[in-house]
Amino acid sequence: MKTKLRKTYNFIIRFFIIAMTFGFLYDQVFHSNDIQLVIGFFPAASQAPGFWLMLCLVVVLMLVNYLLESIKWKFFIAKLENVSLLNSYKAVLTGMSVSMFMPNRVGDYLGRVFILRKADRIQAILATIVGSMSQLIATIVFGALAIVFAYPMMIDMDEKLNRWMFAGLILVVVVGLFTIIFAYLNFGAFSGIIKRVSGRAYKKIKKYTRVFSLYRSADMLVVLIISLLRYMLFSFQFVLLLWMFQVEINYPMAMVLIGLIYLGVTVIPTIALTEIGVRGSVSIFVFSYYYQNIAFLNTNSELGVASASTALWFINLVVPAIAGAIFVYKLKFFRKNNTDGKLD
Repeated sequence: MKTKLRKTYNFIIRFFIIAMTFGFLYDQVFHSNDIQLVIGFFPAASQAPGFWLMLCLVVVLMLVNYLLESIKWKFFIAKLENVSLLNSYKAVLTGMSVSMFMPNRVGDYLGRVFILRKADRIQAILATIVGSMSQLIATIVFGALAIVFAYPMMIDMDEKLNRWMFAGLILVVVVGLFTIIFAYLNFGAFSGIIKRVSGRAYKKIKKYTRVFSLYRSADMLVVLIISLLRYMLFSFQFVLLLWMFQVEINYPMAMVLIGLIYLGVTVIPTIALTEIGVRGSVSIFVFSYYYQNIAFLNTNSELGVASASTALWFINLVVPAIAGAIFVYKLKFFRKNNTDGKLD
């Protein structure tokens, strides 16, 4: 592709991404009832002792959250191309920006790989998806454990049938989590499975399926541990925001309910921008059900939960997306050569 034409195409795509990102952000931030809810409740909530200290901590944890994700992506993509931690951080933020207007954050994978200079982009996307699966598994692990802990609190355990169902639930969770984690840690075997089932077509896809065999169980375990740490970190952010917005709940119980919320949000297809409504609805439903069971529910509780959920969405998604839009200008969607990186 000629240099002038390549630069033109790069500029058009960059402009499109930035326009779409800021267009959606503007509509959501200035025309969202959820955002207005937080703004209206903020003056009263901010008078509580320790509010500003906790808010600062939430913002710091957001930076650490994306630092961990950057370390994870740098570690995983190193099999294809060495990337500095700074460039990895930029890639993660850029992915957030691109994903704001794409279903289920597909843009997160696409936005990152265009920061790479040499690696084959399809291989890089596959590697990024495999690495990102660890975060899904972390959500499933904590969500499944949350179901186990929530069951006795929300179901009458004096009934013999309910006790048997609870025992069955524990068995299903243990077997299910073991299977999922074992399969993920041995994901490299997936390359061999594809080879056996694809037959003659394997030659055409060999270059891409070999990506899966690059990662040993130890590599997958490292990435999974980082993902579990990230989950605990942004869950703690949610707890802090609940306390900031005057929701009366202790840490262990909050983690159980947050586990249910994240699991619910994960299984519902969304675009990152519309996720604000889904998060708020799921959060209010879970907390309302819990409070009704303990005969404690008031308007301030619902308002606090909705505000905490919306504030978390704004801090963890909107702010990084705005920062990532700055780095979109440096993305190269078309480059001079299409070197395939380390894999042939």
